[in-house]
Amino acid sequence: MLVYVDESYKEAKSPNPKSTFAGVCLNMERYREFDTDLFRLKRHFWKISAPYELELKGRLLLSEHAIELPKNREFIRQLLALMKEYSIVPFAVVGDGLFSLRNIKDDYLPDIYRALLRRVDRFVANKYPQDQAIIFFDGVDYATNQQLAISFNNFMFKHFTGMQYRHVFPVPNFSNSLVTPGIQLADVLAYCVNERYVGRRGYLEEFFQQFRELSYTPQDPEGGPALWGISMIGPGPQQPDEEAVTEGTTIEPELPLQ
Repeated sequence: MLVYVDESYKEAKSPNPKSTFAGVCLNMERYREFDTDLFRLKRHFWKISAPYELELKGRLLLSEHAIELPKNREFIRQLLALMKEYSIVPFAVVGDGLFSLRNIKDDYLPDIYRALLRRVDRFVANKYPQDQAIIFFDGVDYATNQQLAISFNNFMFKHFTGMQYRHVFPVPNFSNSLVTPGIQLADVLAYCVNERYVGRRGYLEEFFQQFRELSYTPQDPEGGPALWGISMIGPGPQQPDEEAVTEGTTIEPELPLQ
């Protein structure tokens, strides 16, 4: 299972800043076929001759001005239909405030990352138990990529919770978004979800709800809190999703790095 991850942030001047970390899960066996169909879709709408001539960006398709254009709205609808056809499963986790990749430390993978990994691991364990999720991040620069890789690797090998994620490959990868369709999908998803949780509605709500319908919310056989595929997380590690809290539910705290 291939998982492509990107993020979206609201500007600091916003009265309600949010940060969203989003991923899309795609079956490796169907990747090439999906890549070809996505190029055909881009070519139909934008008359391009090579896939890299158009990089899908949420802010270019779903900003308040861009979303008013019927062409953009129809393209997003067709993109969602393509995701459904290929059983591409989106996940997104939203947190309050602003988040910077450059603030990541060696010994602590931020909660917003952990929450997404938890959802991906549960999804693969339930639906593809013989498989593992290989994570691809949108590459930034060498130093930032290296810092994230170290933090990610430490979490997967040294942290009690990370060591339980048996369906997530413990080594992250980094891709150039210009030539990586999965990263482009994650960018569009992250922007849509972040803007919606900031407070935008209108046309955006239609697409947000369709993304949410494609996501996956497993039922916990032990009666614990549901892992909503697209939702907000509370402050602090291992907090239950706000809309998934059930009476009598307890959350086991994570253990620190040893």
